[in-house]
Amino acid sequence: MSFYTSLTGLNSATAQLAVTSNNIANVGTSGFKRSRADFGDIFSTSPLQKSSSNIGQGVSLKQVSQEFSQGNISTSGNSLDLAITGDGFFPLKTPDGLQDTYTRNGSFTLNDQNNVVNSTGQRLMAASVDSSGKADLTNLNALTIPSKTSGEAVETTQIQLGLNLPADSEVITADFDRTNPSTYNKSTALTVYDSGGNGYLATVYYAKTQNATLDSPFSKWQTYFFVGDTEVKPALQQATDTLGSNYFVNKYGDVLPKSDPRVVPSSGTTEMYSLDQLTDTRPSSPAKAVSASLAAADYAAGTFVAVPSGTLKFSMKIDGAPASNTATPAAAQEITYNLTAADKDPQILARQLEIAINNVMGALPDTPAVAGTPAVAGPPAVAAVPGKPAISNARFGITVAFDPDTAKFSISSGTTGDNSSISISGPDANATKYLGLVDNSPNLTVAASSTEALRGKASEPAVLSGEVMTINTAKSIQVTSSNKDFFVSVDGIVKKIELPFPTTYTNIETFAKALQDEINTITDAETGRKVLGVTVGFDAKTKQLNFTTGTTGSNSSIQVTGSADWGLANTEMQFGATTDWKKLAQFTENGALQFVKNGVQTEDATGLSSKTEWWPVYLDRGELSFDLTGKPVSPLTGMPFETAFLQGGKGALTMSIDFTKSTQYSSAFAVLSQSQDGAPEGDLMGLNIGPDGLVNATYSNGSQVSLGKIVLANFSSPSGLRQVGDASYLASASSGSAKIGEAGSAGFGSIRAGATERANVDLTQELVDLITAQRNFQANAKAIETSSTMTSAIINIRA
Repeated sequence: MSFYTSLTGLNSATAQLAVTSNNIANVGTSGFKRSRADFGDIFSTSPLQKSSSNIGQGVSLKQVSQEFSQGNISTSGNSLDLAITGDGFFPLKTPDGLQDTYTRNGSFTLNDQNNVVNSTGQRLMAASVDSSGKADLTNLNALTIPSKTSGEAVETTQIQLGLNLPADSEVITADFDRTNPSTYNKSTALTVYDSGGNGYLATVYYAKTQNATLDSPFSKWQTYFFVGDTEVKPALQQATDTLGSNYFVNKYGDVLPKSDPRVVPSSGTTEMYSLDQLTDTRPSSPAKAVSASLAAADYAAGTFVAVPSGTLKFSMKIDGAPASNTATPAAAQEITYNLTAADKDPQILARQLEIAINNVMGALPDTPAVAGTPAVAGPPAVAAVPGKPAISNARFGITVAFDPDTAKFSISSGTTGDNSSISISGPDANATKYLGLVDNSPNLTVAASSTEALRGKASEPAVLSGEVMTINTAKSIQVTSSNKDFFVSVDGIVKKIELPFPTTYTNIETFAKALQDEINTITDAETGRKVLGVTVGFDAKTKQLNFTTGTTGSNSSIQVTGSADWGLANTEMQFGATTDWKKLAQFTENGALQFVKNGVQTEDATGLSSKTEWWPVYLDRGELSFDLTGKPVSPLTGMPFETAFLQGGKGALTMSIDFTKSTQYSSAFAVLSQSQDGAPEGDLMGLNIGPDGLVNATYSNGSQVSLGKIVLANFSSPSGLRQVGDASYLASASSGSAKIGEAGSAGFGSIRAGATERANVDLTQELVDLITAQRNFQANAKAIETSSTMTSAIINIRA
């Protein structure tokens, strides 16, 4: 039996030698785990045998197990080399997709299908992720890293060009021809993309069309846009303010953004107006009644033939006054003028008659209001019905002029604009003879215009605001000898006035009314012209007196100086203003009037509304404008272009170009910034695998894509895994089923990219084990030799 016992020892030593040799052989295998041979003694007995006298029968190999201790980490230049630091295995799928295997060998590459595989073609499994990088552990698929993006090409819709166009560039008058550089000043080029990611060369040409002038202080450039050899026409573009709010224009040429509460945007079909054509600026004018020419028998050589004498009479209404508070119109105000010898000169007659008319019309009493009667604009008046202001009839600033070239008199309302009106009727014989007023002449009646813009807008009166009053305005107001004097100048009439003193006014408002009444009693000593219509108010917030003339326009003026008590010690002369307006001219093209219907330019006027008050105002197509400082004036948003149909039926592009960062300085032409929002399909530029296994790919088009998350598998008893070669394992009943988890979570190690895990074989220990196995083998062989010698001795005894 000793022979056979030693033979088991030889077998065990051979097994140990084989395991040790395998460990030494795989010392350079990535992810290899050292094997260990486990032995057990052989002992057998029967129930009737005395166990204390039994001898063991040798040794047997029980199992060869793996030690899953951590191997050293070795870095590499391959971003797909992966190492696990801690517990866990990479889950793999065999090429046929039928079997799950597990490994710690992280040497991976890409196959022809862009799958991440190991050297045997087994595919690395990964979990799908959402936008936040959270993995779906129930959905594992082979990790694929596309070499190009798919479906991520972005069509170009917006281009941004920030340029400096030289201010001293020559104005180009020749017709544009892209093949002739003398027909444009500069050009820029860039690549745009269609929805499939195909690139096209886009070129923008710039031709200067206007230098800034006194009448038009803007420099203008025309742009021409080509995609390949196809010219793309600029689309219709509404003018906007700096905030992007669309501009609208009313009949007086007032351009306001849509955000202004006064603007009521139009709809449907409208007339088309161009912002660049709003140049016909006109001063607002009054309603003017023009007489017939004086008879040659009465007027010659600049004077009347006979010295005028007697009186002349006629009736007139100015801006609807005198007004009626009933359905029956009020009678016109009669004007009576006493002729003098000085009136032989028609110019003197005109001046004197003007004074007479203003003295009468400026003193007309108010018409008491009744229920339902609208108020007419004018100075404040006392209400005859509670809650209803009286109708103001006083009219100011009426002018009379004589034109010696036509021998005609003209009488104009004191107000300007389309709300002004004048009507002259009932002239007597002298009015006809000396003024040329002919009864029922259409030229003597000018009605207000509520629809068409004819005379513009109302002009502004002169307004004077004093300084802050130094007295306490919350109590009664005292007029004393030190503050009673006021020096007043209204429309050229100058006089010193004083308020009665000592006087106590109950409040500041009654004081202002007393000062107003005193000012309106001033009469020019030389001409007899009266100051009328001046209003005096008090602003409780600013503690200032405010003076407003009854007359309007640039000929109106007012200055009131007085004590510092009233805040009037340092006042300056203030003037009114004659407003300007712009005559609208509908845009034409090839001689045809143009309209806009639902944002599209057309010659079709169908659906045109007659009630439009605010019209969209448009920019000239493709035009850039700069002010005198070189800053862009228009467009202030992206310039839209019509759809560009690509050659070869490859599709279409609809784009806009944003020039708002462009300038026009005296420096050289320069591209300050250039970008577009399109992108082609991207080529793989880089790969990043995080410690948690998240795989992010970076592509040349700038996109970054999370392709998945590499997960790890772990087992209840890793030593129970079944080896299948190539440092791979299969799950078994001993190991238990695989548990899938994210790297870095509880029970799972982390992943390190660009590195591999070396074998955990300790070569020194293996060499010691090799010597031990050799000695075991020698000892067992010696035991067999001894047994054999003993057997020979027994045989020799018999011999």
